[in-house]
Amino acid sequence: MYITGLGWVTAGGSGKGHNSDPFDFKRGGISDISGAKIPTHPAFRKGRLDRISLLGLQAAANALDDAGLYEWEEKRGTGIIASTVYGCLKTDLDFYDSVNQENGNLPEPNLFTHTLSNIFLGYAAMLFGITGPNYVLYEKSSSSISALMSAMESIELGETDTMLAGVCDIEPPDNFDGAEDVIPGALFAVIEKSPDNGKKNFGRLSLDGKRNILLNKTVINDMAMCVRECLKIKNY
Repeated sequence: MYITGLGWVTAGGSGKGHNSDPFDFKRGGISDISGAKIPTHPAFRKGRLDRISLLGLQAAANALDDAGLYEWEEKRGTGIIASTVYGCLKTDLDFYDSVNQENGNLPEPNLFTHTLSNIFLGYAAMLFGITGPNYVLYEKSSSSISALMSAMESIELGETDTMLAGVCDIEPPDNFDGAEDVIPGALFAVIEKSPDNGKKNFGRLSLDGKRNILLNKTVINDMAMCVRECLKIKNY
């Protein structure tokens, strides 16, 4: 398997791997969530997105664009898996606040439609014509590698030849326990079983006998390390 595209949105900025954009997965608020790469669709309104959906979609779009898979005409079996610590908890709390408004105001319906953590994966499936495995993993680490492992296993099992895998978390709710352990941002990698000859890639992924993930024989411990190692390799 090969990593053929990288995309991210962090406190350090938004970028793609083949652009040689600076990658900085650091603590802090995320201001650059413009949604510039999110395509239009007659059944989709970008202005209604909650913050985590906007973040995840922009990073996923960056990765697909970096891999040359942004444009599509027919649906494809590509899958997408994302790890998260808090998921859409901030949106859930905002919706709960709207339920408990005074003066008999109705709950906010737009917030209600985003109170599931996998909502943005459904948007990604619609906007990019992807029909493969599609789910969220809840993890303890903001740079978990579980999504990458699960994506590789899906390819090994023959479920698909292409996967999008990464992590996605916005800033935790105010005064929330453990908030200091979470680094906000979204990082995604496109993994292809056998990319077209001559297609740019960042190196080969494999699993050893102990199910460790190797990138060109280097053991990868988290998603941020994966991105950094890919940008060092630049095998294209």
